[in-house]
Amino acid sequence: MLVASTEPTASSRLVVPTLCGLCSGTPRFAYICLRCGGGEEPYKQGICVRCAVRDQLARAFGDWPPGSTAAILINALAESRRPRSVMKWLTNPRGGARILRELLDAGTPVTHAVLDGFDAREAWSLRRTLVSLDVLPKRNENIERLETVLDRICAGLRPEHRSLVRAYASWRLLRRSRRSYETSGKFTYQQFHAASTRLSQIASFVSWLAMHRTTLHELDQATIERWLNDTNHAHPAVADFLHWAARRGLAPDLTLTFPRSPGPALDMTDEERWSELNRCLSDASMPEDVRTAGALLLLYGIPLARIVELTTAHLDFSDGTSQPSGFSVAPGRPAVVIPPILGRLLIGLRFRRSSYAPLISANPSDPDWLFPGCGPGGHISWTAMARRLKAHGIRVRRSRNAALIALAGDLPAPVLSDLLGMSTAAAIQWSRRAGRDWLGFINALEQRQSAARTTVRRPVSPSV
Repeated sequence: MLVASTEPTASSRLVVPTLCGLCSGTPRFAYICLRCGGGEEPYKQGICVRCAVRDQLARAFGDWPPGSTAAILINALAESRRPRSVMKWLTNPRGGARILRELLDAGTPVTHAVLDGFDAREAWSLRRTLVSLDVLPKRNENIERLETVLDRICAGLRPEHRSLVRAYASWRLLRRSRRSYETSGKFTYQQFHAASTRLSQIASFVSWLAMHRTTLHELDQATIERWLNDTNHAHPAVADFLHWAARRGLAPDLTLTFPRSPGPALDMTDEERWSELNRCLSDASMPEDVRTAGALLLLYGIPLARIVELTTAHLDFSDGTSQPSGFSVAPGRPAVVIPPILGRLLIGLRFRRSSYAPLISANPSDPDWLFPGCGPGGHISWTAMARRLKAHGIRVRRSRNAALIALAGDLPAPVLSDLLGMSTAAAIQWSRRAGRDWLGFINALEQRQSAARTTVRRPVSPSV
C-alpha cells in the first residue's frame, strides 16, 4: 500500500504517494487495519475509523434483518464519507440518533406521522436522510408542518376556542395554502412562516377575549376598539378571522380598521449597493456560496428562497462555452444574462466541496443543487443562508429592496415579472415605487407646455 512520497516538498502540495509502507519505514500496524486490511484513518487498537464506526452503530441500534428501515440506514451511515461525524451524531443527545433509538426500542415503525411528533429541529436531518434513501416518501415539509403547528397552537386554547380556531385554520388557512401548493407546486418557508404566524396571532386574539370574559358572539365594536388600543399588531390576521366568522354567523359584522403597511424599507443607496456588490464579486476572503448568493441578491433582487433552490439545470450554457452566460429562475423562464465574473462564481459552486457535505451520499435522482445543505438530497435552508450572509455584513431584505427598486426604474413591469419570476401585481407595485407611473404624465406635460410656447408665424401683408 502506497503511503509516502519521494518528493521533498510533499507537504506543500498534493502529491501522489510513490512508496509503500514497508519501504517508507512505517510499521505495518500504523496504516493497515488489523480487521479489514484497509488503509483508512487509524482509530485505536489497530482498527480503522471505518470499522470503529461500524462497531458503534451495532452497539447503538443492534442487528436488524436486511431490507428493514434500520438496516438500510445503518448500512448507509457505515459507508459515510465522514465516519467521525457519524460518531458525533451517535452521541448527540438531541439528534436523530436518539429519536431512531427510541423508535426501534419501542418497536414503532418510522413514518412521517411518527416523526411529526418530535421536535422538528431534532427530526429534520433523520427525516431527510430516510427520504433520500427512499425509505420514506418525499413530501413538502413546509405544507405538512402546518398541521403540526396547528395542533401545538390549539393545545393551549380553551375547548370552545380550540374548535373555532381549528375550523378557521382547516377551512380557510390550510385550504388556501394547499391550493397554492397544488397550483404552483411550491410552498416556501416564508409562506409557512406567514401562515403559522397568522395562526399564533388569532390564538392570541381569542385568548385576549377569554381573559376579558368575552365570547365571539358577544363581541361588539367597543371591545374591538379596546383590543386595538391594547395591541399594535396582528390586525390583518384578526380581520380575516372575524370576516370568516361573521359570514358563518359566529360573530357580528364589525369594522376593523388598521393602517396600511408603509411598504418596504429603501434605506440602501446606490453607492452602498454597488460597493457591496463589488465586495461579493472581488473579495476572495468570503466563502464562495456567500459571494454568489450576495451577488444574485444585490444585482437582481431575487428572493433568497429562490436563490438557495438554484440547480445546475438553471444555468444557461447556450453560448457553447464551459462557463454559464446566464441563468433562469424557473424552468421555461427566459435566461437572465450575467457578467462573466458571476458566471465563474456560479460554475465554481458545482465543484466546490462544501463543508456542509451530508453524512451519506445523495440520491442520484436528486437535483444537483448549487447551494447544498447539511442533509442529503437537499439545499441549504433559507434561514441558514441568511445567517451566513448576515455574518458577512449582507442584510437580505435591505439588499433585495435596493436591487428591485433600481431594476424597476429601468425595466417595465412585464419584463421584470417575466425575468425574475415575480407576480405581475408585485412587479407593478415595484414600478410604482420607482416612479415609472409618472413618466408618461411628465412627458405629456412637457409636450403640452412645449406646444403652448410655440409661436405661429403668419404671412406679413404687403404695405400699401
